[in-house]
Parts: sequence; C-alpha cells; structure tokens
Amino acid sequence: MSWSLTTLLAAWSSVTSPADAVAMATAVLAALAIVLAARLLTGAPTAAQRAIPVPARARSRRAQPTRAMDPDAAGRPRPRAPGQR
Repeated sequence: MSWSLTTLLAAWSSVTSPADAVAMATAVLAALAIVLAARLLTGAPTAAQRAIPVPARARSRRAQPTRAMDPDAAGRPRPRAPGQR
C-alpha cells in the first residue's frame, strides 16, 4: 500500500497543468473502479458478512462488570476541590 501511495505522490508532483490533473484524477478513478469491480466479482466478504452472529443473551453473559477504581489506592493522586490550584 505504501509503494502505491509513494508512486501516486511522485506522479502528483509532476502535474504541471490542469489537463494533467484531470488525467491523473481519471487514472486514479479508473484504478479504483477496477479494484472495486474485482472485489465485487470475486465475492470477497464484507464486514457484515464476516461477523459471527451471537445472540444477545450470550453477549450479556460474556460481559463482565466494570471494576470500581479505588480512589485511595497507592499511587493515585488525591482529587482536588473545584477552583483550587
């Protein structure tokens, strides 16, 4: 991915006229269309298709209660009153 970004930035720096900018934008959009079409045709799963459905009850059983923080624990600064410095 980084090599394509580097190539794109190098090509963009060589743009000297509005016609070059339009040609560059057209090339980028064409490449994007090809990549998206290939992804759709190969049947690559989307994020929603990759997710494993889990019933809400199972999720609630797995959820753990948040631990209460001890404000008087060693190493914790004491809370200051509002307006005090």
